[in-house]
Parts: sequence; structure tokens; C-alpha cells
Amino acid sequence: MKKEKTVINHINIKILLLLMIIFLTIVFCPLIFNLLNKTKIKSSFLEKYYLADRNISGLVLAITLMSTYGSASTFLSGPGMAYRLGLGWVLLAVIQVTAGYFVLLVLAKKFKKEAKKINAITITDYLKYRYNSKKLAYVSTFSMLLFLITSMSGQWIGAGKLLSSLLNIDYKFCILIFSVLIFLCVFFGGLKNILITDMIQGLIMIFSTIILLIFILNFGGGINNIMDSLYQQNENLLTPYGSNGSLTATYVSSFWVLVGVGLIGIPHVAINSMLYKNKKSLKQSILIGTVVIFIVMFGVHFIGVLARGIFSDIKDFDSVIPIISLRILPWYLAAIVLSAPMAAIVTTVNAQFLLISSSFTKDIIQSINYFKQKIKDNKIRYVIYISNLIIILLAIMISLRPTSLIVEINLFAFGGLEATFLWPILLGLFWSKAEKNGAFLSIISGLISYIYFKKISKITYIEPVVISLLISLIIFVLVSSIIYKKQTRRIK
Repeated sequence: MKKEKTVINHINIKILLLLMIIFLTIVFCPLIFNLLNKTKIKSSFLEKYYLADRNISGLVLAITLMSTYGSASTFLSGPGMAYRLGLGWVLLAVIQVTAGYFVLLVLAKKFKKEAKKINAITITDYLKYRYNSKKLAYVSTFSMLLFLITSMSGQWIGAGKLLSSLLNIDYKFCILIFSVLIFLCVFFGGLKNILITDMIQGLIMIFSTIILLIFILNFGGGINNIMDSLYQQNENLLTPYGSNGSLTATYVSSFWVLVGVGLIGIPHVAINSMLYKNKKSLKQSILIGTVVIFIVMFGVHFIGVLARGIFSDIKDFDSVIPIISLRILPWYLAAIVLSAPMAAIVTTVNAQFLLISSSFTKDIIQSINYFKQKIKDNKIRYVIYISNLIIILLAIMISLRPTSLIVEINLFAFGGLEATFLWPILLGLFWSKAEKNGAFLSIISGLISYIYFKKISKITYIEPVVISLLISLIIFVLVSSIIYKKQTRRIK
């Protein structure tokens, strides 16, 4: 037993060393690349830092969209839920394949055109311009900061838990290690550095998913053998309804709204739709994005189910992927596969971090006349750096008291963001009658009803965001239509 423990420790040391090399490479490669490759595109510091000059190729955009959307729940909680509930959770999760399709096909052309017209850096910039309302802009900014910081804390917790289990050191110290990693990724480089980082990490996520899927099928003696084992444990694991029957048609359909169509209202996903270089890049990103999102989203959740058929003794559901990686893979492949959850976490935090930073800097600091007069263009970078530091310190404080429900944190934040932004963005782009009072009341009613049904009355048979979106849509359309008719009569 002692000898076995020594061997495991020895393997873990080699894995950790390779993990360190991988992540140091990921962090420093973009910094070096950008120092050697100075672009001649003339744009403001804000546009370069937060939007990478709006000049991103289709391949890069597709993979970064996937890696941005993938998070701690993708490689940790998601497979854990699939392990617990079976193939029904795979069916529920696979709708996320439509993420790139919906966001880019629906938003991209019109959103980029409108955003470029007003030189919008943030989602709030667009909403302020479209509805000509500072009140609407402030409410949307407050909601964005609230739910994005909530979501980001979930990623911080996931990273802390993962590092703590691998390094066998205190969770709080692991939070500090992760914070330094994020600091290096986003503090100086901005979106251009992050896109290169996300591209590398996205490729790691794709490679890791494929490798782990191949190895687990081989280890389990093939798909038929694993399915037989699952059937013997609990035949409901092979049904669409889950091992305990909780995945009803109503719930799954509503969940598809949350992680399917509703993604248009997620700011750090929607912002990708204004980054593409040209039409060719847009078409490439839609096609490639759909393929790579399918590989990762289907792959990792299916692996969670297969793991149940081979290893029925796993109790920590959030650690299914790390546990089976250490059990079935050679140490060097285990290091690469274990870097995938960290890659998913880092890329999501990068995107959320920049969105929070841009909203804090541009929508709050620069909207105050005193600061606007004092802060000139050559000083804005220092305000951004200070904002970044404040956000990191805030994330550290929130994540020091961890919760095990990472997936719940993410889904709560998703729903809150969708209740805020889906209809103001979508109807603002495609409905000429969309009006500021309708949009404002839509946001307020969506947020209040979502928090009530999610946290107070706690509806569980359906995702509460569906009810909130219906309420906010009805209010938006009714109020906007009434005011539009009144304004038309006055003109006549």
C-alpha cells in the first residue's frame, strides 16, 4: 500500500510539472507574440484592449467562442451530472451545440454594423444608443456586473477545487495561484492576448475530449459492454428521463431555452458577434463553431455517462473527469487532459473579466462627468489596470467561501443575464417599435420574476428563466406598442 501511494505521488509530480509547463506556455506565448507582431491598425486603446480591433478570423472566432462558452461546469459539474443522471443529461446538454449558430447567425451582421456605427465597446453602449436612455444603461450595467461576478466566482471556486485536489494544498492558496494566472492573462494584454490564449486552450479542450473518449471506450471494453453495465446498475440511466426521472420533457425543453436560444442574451457570448473580420470569417466561424462545440459538449457529457458504467464508486461528482483521467491515462496524456478543465475555466473567466472591466470602466467611471473630464485618452489604460485589480480582489474575496454547486452558480447567472439582455438586444435590432420604456420595464420585470421563481418560490419542474422571459417579452411588446401608437397619433 505504501509503495502504491509513493508511485501515485511520483506520477502526480510528473503530471503537475507538465501542467505547469503547458500553462506557462499558454500565458507567455500571447505576450511574446504581440510584442513581435505590432499591428498598424489605428484605433483607440479601448477598442484595441476590449475588441481586438474587430479583426478576428473565422477559425479563431469559432474556437474562442467554444472555449469562452465552455466553463467549470463543462468539464467538472456537467460530466458529474451526466455520471449521476445518465444519458438524459447528455440529451439535455447537447442543445448547447447551437450556441455559435444562434449567436453568430442571428446577431453578427446587424449587431456589428450598429456597434461600429456608434463605436460601441460594450453591450451597454449599444443599448444606451438604441434606446437613448441612461436609466436603461445603468440598470443593465448593474445587472451585468451582479450576474457576471456571480458566474465568475463559480469559475474561481472550480479552479481552486481542481488545483487543491491536484496539488494537495490548501484551497485558499490555490485561489491565489489562479488569481495570478488570470492577472497575467488579462492585466496587460487585453482581448488580443486573450484570443490567442483562448485559441490554444480551445484546441487543448478539443484534443482532451477526443483522447479521453477513445481511452475510456477502450478501457471499458467497448460501448456495448459499458451500456450493459449501466443497465444492470439502473436501467433509467439509459432513458431520456434520468436515473431518478427528474428530466421530464417540460424541464428539458425549458433548459434548452436557457442554454440554446437564450444565449443571445449572454453578454460575454454576444460580444463575440462584433469581432469577426469579414463575411467569409463569419461563415467559417458559424460552421467550425458548431462542429467544435458539438465535439466538446457532447464528448465530455457522454464521457461522464461512460465513467458511471466503468467506475461506479465515484462520490465527488465534480471530479469525475480528473479522477478517470488519473485512472486510465498515461501520465503525459493525463496532464494534457487535466489541463482542459483549467483551460475551460480560464477562457470563461477571461471573457467575463474583460466584460466586467469594460462595463466598470466605460459604463460607470467614464459616465461620471468628473472622471470623464479628469481622465484623458492617455490615462485610460491606468484606469483599466486599476479596475482589473479591483475585480480580481473582489473575486478572491467571494470565492474564499466555496460552494459545491458550481453548475447551479453558472445557471443562475445565465438566467439573470438572459432576463436582462435577451429582449432589449434582440427586439432592439429587429423590431422598429422597440421603445425605451418597454425595454426598461422588460428588464425590471424579467429580473424580479427570475429571482423570485429561482430563489424564493423555487420552481423546479421548469427552468424559471422561461417564465421570466415570457413575462418580460409580453411587457416589452405591450408597453412599446402602446407608446408607439401614442407617438404616431401626436405626429398625425
